[in-house]
Amino acid sequence: MCDYPTVNEDLLDEDLNARTALAQAVVRLGHQVRDQSNLRVRQPLAEIRVACNNAAQRDAIEQLASVIQDELNVKTITTVDNLDGIVQYAYKPNLKTLGPKYGKLLGMLRKDLPNLAPEILAPLRSGSNVSVEMGGETIELEPDDVLVSTEQSSEWGTADDAGVQVAISTKLSPELIEEGMARDFVRHVQQLRKDADLEIENRIHIKYRSDASEIKQMLNVWSDYISTETLADSIESVQEMADGKSVSVGEFATVLSIGIAE
Repeated sequence: MCDYPTVNEDLLDEDLNARTALAQAVVRLGHQVRDQSNLRVRQPLAEIRVACNNAAQRDAIEQLASVIQDELNVKTITTVDNLDGIVQYAYKPNLKTLGPKYGKLLGMLRKDLPNLAPEILAPLRSGSNVSVEMGGETIELEPDDVLVSTEQSSEWGTADDAGVQVAISTKLSPELIEEGMARDFVRHVQQLRKDADLEIENRIHIKYRSDASEIKQMLNVWSDYISTETLADSIESVQEMADGKSVSVGEFATVLSIGIAE
């Protein structure tokens, strides 16, 4: 029943709020790319690139880089001026808005505007107006006057909103795939611990059955990580298992069981 505390507005950090809002936007767009590319968050990815409009944005991304990387499970984050090379842009006149302004010039705009150099029209993507010379006329273009379509590289997923642009590498190396499998393995074992109502400090033995050589290869590399995360004293491959749980580790079927270590 206490009074709600009064806000001390002198303590508000507007710069911090702006940096955090930008980081949240990047993370939201990154998750959007993952959803579009059908890449679950437990699957590590190599890189995210963030196109920054100014030095302040670049500084904000660099200050909160580790937070963004953790949220999106990416190895590196790179700030860039633009996503050229990853995304190709095509520009077409929006006849609905240009008609009332330049009715007699619509034929020329329809023909010549798509052929302008992309860097001339690029400011439109960030909300700026552009002035161009066409057919001896000065044409003032606002962002709504031009329809922008994109075509992205097959190895990158992209998203943008309100001037924030991100590109995430969707190429999965064998090492990244194995790490994703290790994270799956840990998640399933942790769920078995929870189902068994184990105490946090209880150490366990893990048994698994799988015909996939990829599972064994992953465990050769990631067994120490899995053991540390799950408090496992051993991880044993068995041929028969009566009481195991069927799970998917990456794309591979596996049966898991755990027991309390003596």
